[in-house]
Amino acid sequence: MEVTRRNFKEALPLIGASIDKADFLVIDAEFTGLINGRDVSIFDSPQEYYTTLLNGSTDFLLIQYGLCAFCWNDVEKQYTNESYNFYLFPRGRPGPEKMFLCQSSSLDFLAAQGFDFNKLIKEGISYMTEPTETRLRENLTERQSRNNNEKESILIPEENKSQIESICKKVRKFLDDNDSEEMEIDRCNAFIRRLLFQELGTRFKNEAFVESKVLENKNRVLKVTRLKSANEVQDLDSQKKEKEWEEFEEAVGFSKVARMISQSEKLVIGHNMLLDVLHTLNHFFQPLPPDLASFKEFVHCMFPRLLDTKYMSSLPPFKDKVNSSVLHHLLATLSEAPFSLPDTESEEGRGYTRADDKHHEAGYDAYVTGLCFLAMHAHLARMRGEQRARVGAADSALLKPFLNKLFLAKTAYQDSPYINLTGADPAPSRDHVFHLTFPKEWQRNDINQLFSAFGQVTVQFLDDTSALVGLSRKDLAKTVARSFANNNRISLVPYLKYKSNQQHLERREDSSEKFTKLHSDNAPIARRGTVSNSPTARSPEVSRSRSLSASSAATAPAQTARKRTSSGVFQVEESEPPSKKTEVTKENTEGRNNSAVISNGRSKHSESEKEIAKERRKEKDVVIKSFVSDRPVECVTAFKESDSWD
Repeated sequence: MEVTRRNFKEALPLIGASIDKADFLVIDAEFTGLINGRDVSIFDSPQEYYTTLLNGSTDFLLIQYGLCAFCWNDVEKQYTNESYNFYLFPRGRPGPEKMFLCQSSSLDFLAAQGFDFNKLIKEGISYMTEPTETRLRENLTERQSRNNNEKESILIPEENKSQIESICKKVRKFLDDNDSEEMEIDRCNAFIRRLLFQELGTRFKNEAFVESKVLENKNRVLKVTRLKSANEVQDLDSQKKEKEWEEFEEAVGFSKVARMISQSEKLVIGHNMLLDVLHTLNHFFQPLPPDLASFKEFVHCMFPRLLDTKYMSSLPPFKDKVNSSVLHHLLATLSEAPFSLPDTESEEGRGYTRADDKHHEAGYDAYVTGLCFLAMHAHLARMRGEQRARVGAADSALLKPFLNKLFLAKTAYQDSPYINLTGADPAPSRDHVFHLTFPKEWQRNDINQLFSAFGQVTVQFLDDTSALVGLSRKDLAKTVARSFANNNRISLVPYLKYKSNQQHLERREDSSEKFTKLHSDNAPIARRGTVSNSPTARSPEVSRSRSLSASSAATAPAQTARKRTSSGVFQVEESEPPSKKTEVTKENTEGRNNSAVISNGRSKHSESEKEIAKERRKEKDVVIKSFVSDRPVECVTAFKESDSWD
């Protein structure tokens, strides 16, 4: 059953009934893209795998969602499928605007499969996360509880008075003529509509009711309705509020279905479903946490029983019999001996059959995934000597080995095949993996030749001059580094050391970004004088302070030019001369430079070390009055050494 915004409200009770009576549910989703930036490495740990997807996938949009409920027919002793294919598109008003990424190859692929992008944008069902829903619900409740008279009156600008008066005269004529019950006022921007709400509501309070109306082409107009009685104002106001709540509930949209699936606590099945789960949580529930442990807890809380058919097919007894676990290849394999696909029925217009052949339509793919699961479940039951077609409890001995494990397709063949939502994840050794740097002209054969003495290798190219190399002979890993120690054309680094270096670089980049942002945030604060280049300027004891309020910063003069000196200190350049206060620093500096030179080339100070320390402390305590505030503010003489870009 195809579901869009046009029939979503009518279909929602049917969807709820299907979820309630289902033995298990199957989901599938389509997106505007898969990964942005660095892809997953075949040697990534589950934590690294999740972090890569979190950073590279969550900005894509979920545009189609398939839900297939498999319900047991006790009379026919077989399953019926009730399937739904949802077009999803978040739209503003009253929901928030949604910014998202698109991947050209993904859109091209969907277009080749017959995906209707016009239907998506025009008829897609909206959705929002739970925090967004809560915030907007509270805002709407508060706004409706305020009386219109409590709104602050706006003074009509001179240039708008003639337009407002002209429209008020038209409304007066409309009310006097008594020819129609309502009129529309168009060609008004948001500010004019606000002024008209104010003026019409005041002048024709007991004669007309004014409200905003959105046309089919998304243009906004004002609708003026003639009042027949004083009580009609309250009735129209109530209708307006009800309409606002209807629009709000429409904006919540598909999120209701996702939460119904979660609340059912039914077994939820998918094929290679990590991205499906990740987007489901991120778009319909809450933003994803940064670490894997919290993500696993979040997933298990929302969906306590998950099963991935791609993971299921990668284990015995299916592993040796399935050549390809791509969904439609898997369906073809399970259609042949020793497997068999079950017979399923569907109500007309409420489900799929195998003859439909709608590959990569989310609803159909969910249906196919359910068939594959039933075929594998039946095969396992026969191996155990059981003749049953109905799926038992999710935590039964038959399904328990496959439960709550999300398949990791890219790392599956490197001993890290899944994320375990209810236990420890696989932690295979990476001692046999190395980061290799090589000449740009090298090809795959050159790398194979380089490692020929160590058996077959798995290679993942990172760029034109580097790759990750994994040995099949793990016992030879310790001898590799020694063998290539004198090879000047390559650089070989153990995988763990390479990852440690990468993390260190990322942390430094993050620190640099935070430093730059902090510096730009403080940019409106004007400073006079030149920052001291004294040795104390690099002292880690020097602190930074932000003393100007938002209001004073707003009135500050334009930002002056700043540059970084060779000592790593920022210098402020202005057309104005420095304030007199800065002369203290200059005098102290001159005092320190006044020294005698002895024959061995070393300087002999004319002052004691204690006096010098006191002078330096005085420099730190210099206070310069900012010309944008009456309050004394401490000017930053230097940044901490740990805050530098180096």
